[in-house]
Amino acid sequence: MKLKVVCLNIWNGGIVFEPMMAFLQEQAADVYLFQEVFDDLDPTLEKRYRSRQLLTKTLGLKHQHFAPTFLEEVDGREIVQGNFILSRFPLQEVSIIHYDVPFQKRENVRPQFPFTPRTLHHVIADVEGKPLHLLNTQGIWGEDGFDTPRRIEMAKTIVREVEKAGSDPVFLAGDFNVVPNTKTISLIEEKLGNVFKDELKTSFNVPRKDLVRDPGFATAVVDMVFVSKNIRVLSHNCLDVDVSDHLPFIVEIELP
Repeated sequence: MKLKVVCLNIWNGGIVFEPMMAFLQEQAADVYLFQEVFDDLDPTLEKRYRSRQLLTKTLGLKHQHFAPTFLEEVDGREIVQGNFILSRFPLQEVSIIHYDVPFQKRENVRPQFPFTPRTLHHVIADVEGKPLHLLNTQGIWGEDGFDTPRRIEMAKTIVREVEKAGSDPVFLAGDFNVVPNTKTISLIEEKLGNVFKDELKTSFNVPRKDLVRDPGFATAVVDMVFVSKNIRVLSHNCLDVDVSDHLPFIVEIELP
C-alpha cells in the first residue's frame, strides 16, 4: 500500500493562510501531520484561529485527530492550540503526552517560550486493515537547538512510544525544535531511520525569519521525518515554498 504524507508546522495557526491552504490542497495527500493548529469555531475570528475547522473542510479527508497542547489568549479569550492529524484512513488514539509542562495557558513572551507546553501525538491509522502508527510532535523550544536534559528526556519519551508499536510500521514527524547531530536525535535514530538525514541546510522558510535577531535559523534543521525499517520510502522532498515560517515535507511511502 502506497501513501503520501505531508508534514508542516503551519505557523501560529496559519500566518500565510490562503497560500498555505492552496498548497496543501494541491498535494492531495493521504495523511497530513500539522503543528501549531488552533481550534475555535467563532466565524468572527481570523481564519488562522479556526485552522482545525478550515483544514478539515478544505482538505476533505474524513478522519481527524487533534491533540490539545495549550491555551493561547487572544483578545481576551482563550483558544486551544495543538497538533492535528488528518487522514484518509480511520484513526485510533493511542496517547497524547505532554513532555514536561502540562496543558495550561502559555505566557506568550519570548523568555517563557521554553516553558510552553509541548506534546507527542500518537494514533494508529487503519490502512485497509493494516496498522500504521503515526507520531506527530512539536518539541521543547529553546534559544538554540542543542541538547538539554529536558530535550533528552523528550527523546526518551518518544522512544517509549515508538516501542509500543512493536513490529508495526511507525511514521514519526514534526517540528522537534532540536537540530541533528545531538544526543536527543541520536536516541531516536537508534530506533528509526532519519529520512532527510544530512540532506538539508535548514527546514525554515528563511525569508520569514528575523536573521538579525536569530541568524541560526538559516542553518537549522529542526523539522524531521523518521520511519521504521519496514516502511519503504519511495520519495521525499522538502519544498522551498512560502506557506509558513517552516518548510513542508512531502514523503511517499509503501507499507509492508
